[in-house]
Amino acid sequence: MQTLPLHMIDSHFHLLSIKRKGIEVDSLLNTMQEHSMEGIDIGLEADDLTARAKRFAGYPFVHLSGGIGPWGVKEGEIPVETQLETLQKQLEGNNAVAIGEIGLDNHWDYGTKTAQEGLLLSQIDIAEQRNLPVIFHNREADEQFITLLRSRGFSRQGVFHCFQGSEELAKLAIHKGFFLSFAGPLTYKANRAMQELFIQMPLERILLETDSPYLSPNPMRGRVNTPLHMEHIYRFAAELRGIELADLIQQVKTNFHSFLRG
Repeated sequence: MQTLPLHMIDSHFHLLSIKRKGIEVDSLLNTMQEHSMEGIDIGLEADDLTARAKRFAGYPFVHLSGGIGPWGVKEGEIPVETQLETLQKQLEGNNAVAIGEIGLDNHWDYGTKTAQEGLLLSQIDIAEQRNLPVIFHNREADEQFITLLRSRGFSRQGVFHCFQGSEELAKLAIHKGFFLSFAGPLTYKANRAMQELFIQMPLERILLETDSPYLSPNPMRGRVNTPLHMEHIYRFAAELRGIELADLIQQVKTNFHSFLRG
């Protein structure tokens, strides 16, 4: 059995995508269970929640979110209105803990800023209607998110996943009650600015994640990422903050359960 610290939280992973990369998911989940891990299997498409709820029903430590990422407005996709109707139907009875991942992405050609913002705002409304937090995807869209956060309030706590944004966005997000979740890129040597930002942020607003199967941390870069690589992120983060690993694990666990409870 793989030796891992107990009670690590991975706040963001994609089990079906991990499976498509050739990883045996039930073996992975059994190892996670043996080490009292917990986390959220994150939705990507309008119609994936029900299938994931059925597939992972035997693993109560795996929570589920449902949402449509900014790629939902890409040319050739199903009309956004149809996708939103499908998402609403799939949210019925599947015990999603959050709406996400949803957001804005100016790196890839997913669609216009206006179209992405429309899809995002519609799903924020769904989250408000259902009293659920949001999980934000932000890639090269800091200014849009700053405008969004300044223009409205949120009744439930949210999270910016795989945070790679500016100090201005980080401070505003925390002021608005959001968590910042850091992933494998935190461990990359080139990301000194991100590391310095992480050191500054209040620990009670921090989550950690793998975003697996993507963004494997050092020293696992080049391999398929899984939640079992959380240990490398935790150890690096604890060293950055100058605190004991066990203390960081407990703080992230507390933060995660606060996020779930709202």
